[in-house]
Amino acid sequence: MSLVKSRPLMVDERHFMCRIFHVFFASFSLLCALAIGACTAVDASKQPATSGASALESTKENSTNVKSVAPALNAAAIVAQQNHRVAGLEKFATRGSAELRWHDEKGDHFEQAQVDLAWRNGGEQISLRADKMGERLAWAGANAKQWWLFEPKREPSRLWLGARNTPVPDSLLPFAGPDALLELLAAKAWPEKIGLSQDRPGNFWADFDRPARGAWVKTRVQVDTNTGFPSHIWLVDAKGNVLAESELSEPVMAEMNHLPMADRPMVASKITLKSVSNVGVWQIFWDEPGAREDRLKDRLFDLEVIRGVMRPAEVIDVEKDQPKR
Repeated sequence: MSLVKSRPLMVDERHFMCRIFHVFFASFSLLCALAIGACTAVDASKQPATSGASALESTKENSTNVKSVAPALNAAAIVAQQNHRVAGLEKFATRGSAELRWHDEKGDHFEQAQVDLAWRNGGEQISLRADKMGERLAWAGANAKQWWLFEPKREPSRLWLGARNTPVPDSLLPFAGPDALLELLAAKAWPEKIGLSQDRPGNFWADFDRPARGAWVKTRVQVDTNTGFPSHIWLVDAKGNVLAESELSEPVMAEMNHLPMADRPMVASKITLKSVSNVGVWQIFWDEPGAREDRLKDRLFDLEVIRGVMRPAEVIDVEKDQPKR
């Protein structure tokens, strides 16, 4: 099944950041074929958790071509390690740049904008803003029940509204939303039941189910053996088709002054996203990721406050599909 719409992807200065937000909240329209190998499911909840146990235990492989599975990999320790890191991201704020390079019949193209991302309550509340040359291009957000997307550069200016698990308009993938964004940023806690596999010492793979959000029902993560940090994440449908992927690199310790040093999480400062059929490559570079209070103010997450600032000419609720002015 092709993930590409029949019309070509058109990105210009006016619509660039609106497309970024469609891609962000539809979990970055990407395509990368990945054969999901057979793994032995491991129920971490049934494995004894040993105090101070390493996520990886020593193992002897019979062949470099043979996958090693549990007990070589301690599922309970791996889940605990990942969820300890994610717990440190209960609140988070960062600033950086988003770049898109793509090629079409007119040649090579490049666009860039400044972005601010923040969340609270483990991602229940999210704010994502974009500016270029001091001009607000778009503002997206979410709470526990719904997402919103302001498009001030559209004529007329518009506010989109939708339930948290419904797709954002014009998204290039058949699934939604804020939770997929958190997953692709390695900022979502893992379930206890995961599948593990390993075919070389430097990395291992974790596979687990997620509650269905559109087509996305499974996640596969490649994890660095030495650091325990996720380096590649795939969102997968029920047939094993990859819907979206992210590459996470250049991890840095988040500046979380409210946490002891040992509890401060590592986060990727560079995120690479490969778009549908190699139409383009997205790169996001975060600067000073942490939890600065001036980047986590209440007004950033309050839809009515933002609506008063942005003053959209029309409002569209995707469930009602009728503009309201």
